[in-house]
Amino acid sequence: MTTLTTSLFSDVPDLEFFPDSHRYRYRGQWIKYSITQVISDKTDAQMARIMSTKHIWEPRGNTVHACLERFLLHGDPGDPGDYAEWIDPLVNHVMWTRWEPVAVEMRLVDPRHSICGSFDCMLRNKDDGRLVLADLKTLGNTHSKTRDISPQLGGYLNLADQCVPNFPVVSRCLGIWARPGSVELTTYETQDSITNYLAARSLFLEKQRELDSQLDF
Repeated sequence: MTTLTTSLFSDVPDLEFFPDSHRYRYRGQWIKYSITQVISDKTDAQMARIMSTKHIWEPRGNTVHACLERFLLHGDPGDPGDYAEWIDPLVNHVMWTRWEPVAVEMRLVDPRHSICGSFDCMLRNKDDGRLVLADLKTLGNTHSKTRDISPQLGGYLNLADQCVPNFPVVSRCLGIWARPGSVELTTYETQDSITNYLAARSLFLEKQRELDSQLDF
């Protein structure tokens, strides 16, 4: 694995991220929504169940993401702590012999709709130069199932197209699923991902307008 020395993309000027609150600010204005909020189809009850186990999945996700970021930038994942079962198969996966990072943890903004998000990595094929946009997910056990994350990936593409001049063609989107002891890859068509995101965004913004109208009295 080689160290990332060049990137096709630059940071978006005047876009700030505050990790403690997980909020973004663009040109001095706080951004209202995240990609994750926009594409979520969970009910309040489902979210409550998910948040009840946050103490389990949050430190795992944070650690595995941090180790992948360090690996992509410097070729060394660092200390995996309690999550070596997830990180070792991830950084030793055969995909890294064919793909190299050209952007890592890039923050993006859609100022018109006040939406922000950060993609995990953009990868370039070492042989033919094809680009894929990838997002890392961690799964709790060997039997955990993957899910459709195309709307999230499409959201990153939509924002990147607004933020990056002459944004290049991305051939596919990729989900990287880290389980204890193994890694699974899922692929999504680029245009399908964008279409799925725009549909989710339309539903989300319409719901926000309805909520706002209820307060307008």
